[in-house]
Amino acid sequence: MTAGDQSTWDEAIAQLGFHARPGHDWLDTLNRLWRKNRFVMSMDGVLKLPQEPPVLTRGMLSVSREHWPLERLVPLVHIDAHDRARPKQDDRPILLLEWQGRHFLIDGINRINRRKRDGLAGPHEVIVIHGRAPCTTVQAER
Repeated sequence: MTAGDQSTWDEAIAQLGFHARPGHDWLDTLNRLWRKNRFVMSMDGVLKLPQEPPVLTRGMLSVSREHWPLERLVPLVHIDAHDRARPKQDDRPILLLEWQGRHFLIDGINRINRRKRDGLAGPHEVIVIHGRAPCTTVQAER
């Protein structure tokens, strides 16, 4: 892992810490916020993905720092999400989870709402946590 990767991880983990429940670490928080995303689960508990999302582990994840235009971020805010545009910390990157080619907003609704309201096209700093299915090995029968 490069120093830049570690710095990006540190920032992502710090951001997740703002949403942690007592006794939960950043990974518990990431898993909870992913399932809470309205493109994953509806407000009445109906799964919107073809299958239940897995419980993410550290070994399934990598991270990158990117810059996205507002037009790419806005569709990640579900219509059922709140429309507040007063971020507590507007200088933080938007935090996304990428799973099977789809991006899910984990943290940054208020920042995206404000930037949309103010017409700030970007590019905007984004941290993408990339998830991949765990490798499984199949042993041949003997």
